[in-house]
Amino acid sequence: MKNPKKKQKKTAEFKFSYIFLILVFVAGITFLALSLFVPKKSKGDDGDTLSTAINETEKKNKTESDENGSENPENAPKQFEGEKDKTDKGTIDAEIAVNDVSDGKYTLQVSIYELLNEGTCKLHMETKNGDTVDRSAKIVTIGPDSSSCDGFEISTSGISSGTYNFTVTMTSGDKTGSVKGTIKI
Repeated sequence: MKNPKKKQKKTAEFKFSYIFLILVFVAGITFLALSLFVPKKSKGDDGDTLSTAINETEKKNKTESDENGSENPENAPKQFEGEKDKTDKGTIDAEIAVNDVSDGKYTLQVSIYELLNEGTCKLHMETKNGDTVDRSAKIVTIGPDSSSCDGFEISTSGISSGTYNFTVTMTSGDKTGSVKGTIKI
C-alpha cells in the first residue's frame, strides 16, 4: 500500500515548481520585451526632463515666430528672466568686492557684472575735513561675462587718517556707473 501523504507532498512540490517556472518564464519575457521595445539612452542623453521641456518650448516659439513672419515678443523667452536686464541700459552694474586697510595699504576692488573690453575707473575719496584722494585705473576682463576695475592700492602713509567717503565712477564707451562706500584709515 502506498502512502497517500507522500503522494500529496509530491503533488504540492510539483505545483510549487510549476508555478515557480511559470513566474521565471513571465519575468524573462517581460525583460526581453522591455529591452526590445524601450529605446536605449544614448551616451549624451542624461534623461533631463527639464532640458527636453525647454527645447520643446523653444521649438514652439520658433514655429510661432516663423508662422507670423516676425518675432513675437510675447512668446520670446526673456534672456534675464528673474533678474534685471543688464545689457540694454546705459549704466554699468557693479559692486565693491574688497574695501580693506591692511599692512599700511588701502585696497579697493570693484567687480563689474558684465563684459567690458575697455574703460576707466576713477576713485574719488574725501573726508569731512576736505582732504581728498583721486586715483584712476583701467577696466580689465576677469571672466567670460565679467570685468573689474584693475584695483586701487594706496599707501596709508601718504594720506591723512580719518573716515573717507568714496565714489568709484566707471566709464566704458557710452555706459557709466558708480559705486559708493566709506573706509576708515
